[in-house]
Amino acid sequence: MKKILLALFSLFLFTSVFAQDVRVEKPVLSGLSTLQSPLWGNDVIVSNFEPIGPIASYRSATGTIYVAVNDTLATSNLGVVIFQSTNNGGTFTLFGSGINVRAKFAKLKFTATGTNSDSLYLFMQYGSNIYSWNFLNGTFRTSIWGGIMSTFDVVGAKSGALYLFYDTIPTAVRRCASIDGGTSWYNRGLVSSSGVKPKICISEGDSLILNYYGPVLADTMTSVIRVARYMQTTPGTLTSSGFQDLATETVAKTECMSNILNGNVWFIYTSGTTGNINIKGRKSVDAGTTYAAAIDIAANPNTDEYWFDIKHYSGGFDLCYYSDSLQTGTPTNGTDKILYTYSLLTASTFNSPTQISQNPPSWSANDYKPVLCEIPTADVGVVWVGIIGSARKLYWDRYSALTNTGNPNETVNSYSLGQNYPNPFNPVTKIDFAVPKNGFVTLKVYNLLGKEVATIVSRNMNAGKYTADFDGSKLSSGVYFYSLESDGFKDVKKMMLIK
Repeated sequence: MKKILLALFSLFLFTSVFAQDVRVEKPVLSGLSTLQSPLWGNDVIVSNFEPIGPIASYRSATGTIYVAVNDTLATSNLGVVIFQSTNNGGTFTLFGSGINVRAKFAKLKFTATGTNSDSLYLFMQYGSNIYSWNFLNGTFRTSIWGGIMSTFDVVGAKSGALYLFYDTIPTAVRRCASIDGGTSWYNRGLVSSSGVKPKICISEGDSLILNYYGPVLADTMTSVIRVARYMQTTPGTLTSSGFQDLATETVAKTECMSNILNGNVWFIYTSGTTGNINIKGRKSVDAGTTYAAAIDIAANPNTDEYWFDIKHYSGGFDLCYYSDSLQTGTPTNGTDKILYTYSLLTASTFNSPTQISQNPPSWSANDYKPVLCEIPTADVGVVWVGIIGSARKLYWDRYSALTNTGNPNETVNSYSLGQNYPNPFNPVTKIDFAVPKNGFVTLKVYNLLGKEVATIVSRNMNAGKYTADFDGSKLSSGVYFYSLESDGFKDVKKMMLIK
């Protein structure tokens, strides 16, 4: 027993000392190719290199999309880099600083605090240490928890508070809070003495949902998945509203995650072992007090479905996941896919999935799971690692798609915006347009009140003819207007969505 304690202490001491070297640096380009894909709707390349660890993404209140990557090839000196896009993922550029440690990080997580989500943080786990980096103002902080930690999760509240849950070896889930941007942490408490792998989400009204595995069995992944509800009473203070068991089947349940919006909660988890891994879900309409029975969200035979992410938008919930056909040999776009589906706020199921990827994903021990990035108000992007030839690259694609339909040798003489077809439509329609010269182009959709409800295009484009697919699944029936703008040109047309 003394040897075990000594080994644990030595490991903690090593990670604590080594963690002192973790710092922010400016990137030094590696000299390798970092060309971006100019395509839209056909998998934009974020980075030409395979990550060595997890990825994360977030769209800030200003509209900039950030993708954090555990990557050691894009630069010669950094291990965590951030790519950014100011045109909804049309192109990505490298952020001006990153994290110097060139090793695998166990987790990356973006979260924001404040009424307008104006303080944005990237939380990182390296060894048993957690780091918070407000990369927009340059603030970098280290948090050492005084124990051997397995994993963590963190959320930011509208009140400005941060809530962090983590587990310590052997089996304890703990929590703490900060109201000064992570400078200090207080209200530390023990959630469970037999629990692991906490996952948390928070509502717009600062209600918090926690999932974790416990009591912990010899095979951790077969343990019951529990849910705990908390309410923020004052900034930095949570009050418990009770615990209950959500997933009790005795098979492996390797992933779980919840998301909450306006009192509606989806609890999503995987069930089964390789060759028969399915995605299941339970819905609550009373902020997690009670849940409906579990349903199959993805349960195709001879296919494993896993590596999912769920986030909410103004009208419901978005879900993406990896569909793995278990084929022999290299995956193809027909065998392995990143799929996207959604559930409207009042719905009790998810819609039929749509394939997002044109470059197939592949399983890797690097743990770079696909992640969603919400684009207000009716669009969403996905970041994942896909295969092209023998290489693996980091890709981005949006639910909205744009196709160049013109002859490359054809000269376009004037701007034009065509009438959508079909019209009326349900729920997908096409919009043709043309631009006679290179420049910045926007194609947006508005409701009868003039409120923007979707951005189909917002990027620099080459001269040519294009067709945009617009999916109105997330919108209610009614009349909408779409507007094309570029270099002083503007045209608006009306379309009707009938469900």
